[in-house]
Amino acid sequence: MRIIGTRNRKCKERSGETKVYNIRRLSCNLCGKIHHELPYFLVPYKRYESSCIEMVLSRPSHHDVPADESTLFRWFDWFKSFVDYWVGCLKRGVLS
Repeated sequence: MRIIGTRNRKCKERSGETKVYNIRRLSCNLCGKIHHELPYFLVPYKRYESSCIEMVLSRPSHHDVPADESTLFRWFDWFKSFVDYWVGCLKRGVLS
């Protein structure tokens, strides 16, 4: 991978404040595709911090994340669509 530049990425915090982070863009030497190096608190394709998403998914009725109901619904739908995949990854990791 080689660094080819940066881009700005917006992210909403639990307080509702939007922060802008400068994310490195990387190009794969083998396939030529561009990847973005995300810090641990950002989830790909999501606009809220991972802690906000985790809070809503783990305590649906007791959270203080300032997000619309439609956003919360999409988070639950997204999580449900990946549960089987994640369980499969964990099983393969334990058995290996």
